[in-house]
Amino acid sequence: ADALAWCRGRNWAWRALLLAYLTSVSYRSLTDPDYWNLFGGITLVVHESGHIIFAPFGELIEAAGGSIMQVATPLIVACVFLRQREYYGITVALQWLAMSLATLARYVDDARSQELQLVSMGSGDPIHDWHFILGRLGMLGDDHALAHFTTFCGWLTLIASVALGAWLCAAMRHLPAREPTVDEVLGRG
Repeated sequence: ADALAWCRGRNWAWRALLLAYLTSVSYRSLTDPDYWNLFGGITLVVHESGHIIFAPFGELIEAAGGSIMQVATPLIVACVFLRQREYYGITVALQWLAMSLATLARYVDDARSQELQLVSMGSGDPIHDWHFILGRLGMLGDDHALAHFTTFCGWLTLIASVALGAWLCAAMRHLPAREPTVDEVLGRG
């Protein structure tokens, strides 16, 4: 009911165009491992900052910290939007999460082969987070399965965000700008 009240009187057209664009970018991110977009750059910065934030908790957590941050940040943004009752913003945050899961899946999938070109915020050669994490846990042979699961989660997130965004846009389009009066409802006005 609160989301429907939020929709009343809001412009649906630009939000529908944004939803279509973000859906296209998310779809492409999930289907083309080489696709790069603005969210990819933001996610890379968030990922690298995660290593710094989690560094005090040991090598394993530091290595995982980048991936933790790149998944947690869009979720935190979605929670902030929910708390502020900015319902369409949740859709955008979920689209970002879908794209983030796509890049994470590619990274996990590369754990054994280590073919991706890596970046490092410090000096020296960068380590491959997922090679290190899965190797330390004795799960290096599970990299492809974990990557497929991460991609699956990305698809579920994309579907949920499109469903939410489409529902909000439809509600914005069909709800009148204000609540009808009792007289208008009863045809007396």
